[in-house]
Amino acid sequence: MSELASLHPYDPAFVPRYVAAVRRELAPGELLPGASAWAERELERARRGYERALGGSEAGANALTYGLARLLAATEPVFLLPGAGFTQLEARYDRGIGMLLRPPSRLFGDAGLETAAARAMPIRLDVSGGMMGGAFMPAPLVPELRELLEQHTARLALRMTEAELDAPALLGVLMEAAGYASDRGLGLIEAMDVVVPGVPASEPPGLRLVVPDRKRLERGLRKRLEEASRPPKEPGLLARLFGRGSTNPGHDSLTEARRWRGANDVTPPPDPVMQETRNGGRPE
Repeated sequence: MSELASLHPYDPAFVPRYVAAVRRELAPGELLPGASAWAERELERARRGYERALGGSEAGANALTYGLARLLAATEPVFLLPGAGFTQLEARYDRGIGMLLRPPSRLFGDAGLETAAARAMPIRLDVSGGMMGGAFMPAPLVPELRELLEQHTARLALRMTEAELDAPALLGVLMEAAGYASDRGLGLIEAMDVVVPGVPASEPPGLRLVVPDRKRLERGLRKRLEEASRPPKEPGLLARLFGRGSTNPGHDSLTEARRWRGANDVTPPPDPVMQETRNGGRPE
């Protein structure tokens, strides 16, 4: 199963130009000055996919979204996130990210692609499919991603660590991608298998690849992410003996009164206890 996901910043004006180039309405050199020969090869593959996508082929539609990511990789940095693209983040670590995502059909439909071809696009990455584009995040929503990553750092870090991922390194790349796009008014689109590290044939001209590496993080950020990735300490022997630091704070004894479980608690209060009189057994 391939999960070599990446995030690609995009200028909203670039996508209609890409669609026009696929239709042969714009020359490769106009779309990508300085690398027209490479762009022509990439566009030829996308054009074959376009013809199939018009007939409803999902594989053809995937070639279209993949082609966009490839050409973006020659114009903007590529943020490599193995196992942690938008699709994986939403499904495994934080459902809230899904509220910021849109299906690629909307991006391409707004860029003028025929409805039949756009409808053939899956709404998310298929991590077993490879070589495709997936969900995108419009430029106005990227600052919200940046804020979400800051607010949910601890939860994301712990869940990634539990999944045996290098949480500090991956979260560092995510934060860098969100910051880069937000500062420049760009959107973000996810893709799969666009660049394979160590394989020069996969590299677009002028590639700027950002890979997960905690050593390249700013010292303060690295320390914060590493601390957030550590699981909470187990209580000591004395704490357990005296009932402090319970390892199961969510447990409620049937004999105890209702305990407050946080701001989102919707558990109803217990029924009132009926007191009996000493002589008649009737409630007071």
